[in-house]
Amino acid sequence: MSKAATRAAMLGVVFSLVVAGCSSHRHAPSTGPTGAPVRGGTLTYSDVQFVTDTMAANYSANNLMFQVLDRVVYVDPKTDTVHGWLAEAFSRNQNATRYTFTIRDRVTFSDRTPLTAEVVKANFDQLGKGDPGKKMPAFADFVGYDHSEVSGNVVTVFLNRPNTNFYKVLSYSRAGIRAPSTLALDYQRQAKIENVVGSGPFVYQSQIPDQQVVLTKRPDYAWAPSSWPNRGAAYLDKVVFRVIAEPGLRAGAVQSHQVDVARGIQPTDEPALKQGGLQVISVAAPAETANLVGFRINDQVVNDVRVRRALQLGIDRQAVVDTVLSDSYRASDSVLGHDDPLFANVSADIGYEPERAASLLDAAGWRPGSDGVREKNGKKLNLTLAASNQSVVFRPAFEFIESQWRELGVVLQNRAGDTTFFNASSSQQSTPLFGTRIQYNIGLGLLFGRPKSNLTFAKNDDLIALSEEELKETDPARLKDIVAREQRKIIDDQLALVLWDEVQVHAAAPNVHVEFTRYTEPLLQSAWKA
Repeated sequence: MSKAATRAAMLGVVFSLVVAGCSSHRHAPSTGPTGAPVRGGTLTYSDVQFVTDTMAANYSANNLMFQVLDRVVYVDPKTDTVHGWLAEAFSRNQNATRYTFTIRDRVTFSDRTPLTAEVVKANFDQLGKGDPGKKMPAFADFVGYDHSEVSGNVVTVFLNRPNTNFYKVLSYSRAGIRAPSTLALDYQRQAKIENVVGSGPFVYQSQIPDQQVVLTKRPDYAWAPSSWPNRGAAYLDKVVFRVIAEPGLRAGAVQSHQVDVARGIQPTDEPALKQGGLQVISVAAPAETANLVGFRINDQVVNDVRVRRALQLGIDRQAVVDTVLSDSYRASDSVLGHDDPLFANVSADIGYEPERAASLLDAAGWRPGSDGVREKNGKKLNLTLAASNQSVVFRPAFEFIESQWRELGVVLQNRAGDTTFFNASSSQQSTPLFGTRIQYNIGLGLLFGRPKSNLTFAKNDDLIALSEEELKETDPARLKDIVAREQRKIIDDQLALVLWDEVQVHAAAPNVHVEFTRYTEPLLQSAWKA
């Protein structure tokens, strides 16, 4: 690897930690079988939602597509360094505006067409610029993408602004490399799993709509990243992604041996699973923010910073963890999780202070009515929350938070887990509270500071400026300082409620060995069953 590539890999260490097992008991790796891997068999993985759009930005889509599509580079979950994948070598210039990738020879897609530098360029162009004729939007994380050039087996990406996060962007599911036959399709057809042709270790075989997708291994797969425990074809013969929407039924399916691994386990099911000899694997997601609730600050209620601060101070985060969650979770002390090396502790500004919260609501003109609910100008202090079903704990957590807020005179309409409502709320700012966790490859400040951000729907010039600094900074110490300032600004302006660090809790049979990526995707190419 070139010196520039080595520097890039070293800089990757400051970007974000990875999977299970890096830092604490909360992030334990698989406790399943050890020793020599066993070849063969079928693994059934239960997820929370059927994937109807392979380009969607959610865990279910990422988990499925990680098995089918390779990336140009891979961020190692144990060291957080950047490794080549479809690129055998990579480098960037001093100011992070030009990235160069040498594409591997003898890689083929599952339809037997060869991977070439031209194909990679075509993928980058479609990601970076979109294609209106195919109704293909540009991928927002390709910040600053201008164009790519090809010379032999080398692709050079030119950005019109610095972007030190570009390696992280390329390791994300949405940047998986698709075959020319897939790129030729419009968005609607590319979104369907049966039309996706990749170079990954598994290939689409069949599906039962709304129920399951079956993948089979590629026997000739031989280009996994050097950091993977298995460099060649998958140990498993087949993988079945089976949808079980109800979390209690997912846990029961593992207990009854109907599935081998299930994502989205409720805290209330963890003790019985452990007592039954099953694995409970809590997988950290340091590539994501902490779980949070964005304030749509143009809303006529939460546009008052005093109201937003009162709601923040009205949540006892540790009580949420102790009462509703489990030891798999940790109360957040910032917008980023504790395992992110760029984490900055702002806990002094978000502690539980119900009396101060009540005073702030008084000062904002919201006074308790005869029924205890605060009102102002004849309007009740009644707020609605949207949150995805990709997190099984948002709804029960906010049932508890609802009781804390009720003591302040605030009424909450808890719509967490309502997928239809969440999808509608993603693009409509009429819902004042938007619960999520999100990867911040575009820059942490931009997540909250862009006018079109679905977290706030409001422009914040200070955060936009800080994000520009973040994306051009190559010095680790200065980068950490910039991102700390972003975190403090988000809290100072009360743009989000901070909740708990992001983890995805899985249950697995005792005979299953499985590891996970920095985005919590299961690494099924290296998984096996004893």
